[in-house]
Amino acid sequence: MQGYLSIGDFARLRNVNPKSLRYYERIGALIPAYIEEETGYRYYALEQLVEMDMILMCLELNIPLRDAQQYRQPDQTLDIRHLLQDGQQKAMEKLAHLRNTMQQMEEALRRIDENQRYQEQEGPYRRHLRQRLILRSPFTFSGGELKFKQSSTEIFLLGQSLGLLPAFTFPIGLIARRQGGRIDTDIFLEVLQKKDGITNLEMIPEGDYLCQQKPAQALEHVDTLISEYFVQHPKANQVIITNLTSAYFDLKGPLLELQEQI
Repeated sequence: MQGYLSIGDFARLRNVNPKSLRYYERIGALIPAYIEEETGYRYYALEQLVEMDMILMCLELNIPLRDAQQYRQPDQTLDIRHLLQDGQQKAMEKLAHLRNTMQQMEEALRRIDENQRYQEQEGPYRRHLRQRLILRSPFTFSGGELKFKQSSTEIFLLGQSLGLLPAFTFPIGLIARRQGGRIDTDIFLEVLQKKDGITNLEMIPEGDYLCQQKPAQALEHVDTLISEYFVQHPKANQVIITNLTSAYFDLKGPLLELQEQI
């Protein structure tokens, strides 16, 4: 029809499927400019590309199309300023999320490359470790590996509630400190960004560490693992137990690495 675009032609201008246009019509997001009574053919005005772009922006920014009506005035005029302002805010949030994800992946790749040299290392070895930021919480041994998994979930959720960004590859570990005849153990979540006002955030210093590896199954008797370590290392005041991030995921679980600063 003269002055209008067929549904196919209109769809091609924005590389969308004609079926999508029919769906947008059903939910009231984009009504054809003209519908031929005899054939039921749908036609669109070129000016409706602005509305099509609004729909595509909503889809890109995860704004439900059924909520798109909030950007229309009572006379159905499109409030472009309101849409762009909300779109800008959504885009900024999405960009911040992508930046965090990139930081997590970059850190994970760095660790994989660094740990590659120590995979399946026999006996004690020495390595230099960077500074690490951890969120810590008291840990009790009763319950074995199940207790560790439950506590891991709890501290991960705590970190989320505090707005902290965790490391990408299972950033959970244990840190045990010997004070006189007592051993205090905390579970920790390693995070990548510091946040003010959180009292149980702590920095593990950069330095040289004496390390050794244990199978993941050692977590079933982590209390024995820690107590035996302090017996075998009478001068040690602290030991960190964390996973050795590798390039491949093993269903048996990652190797554990015991770390003592020297």
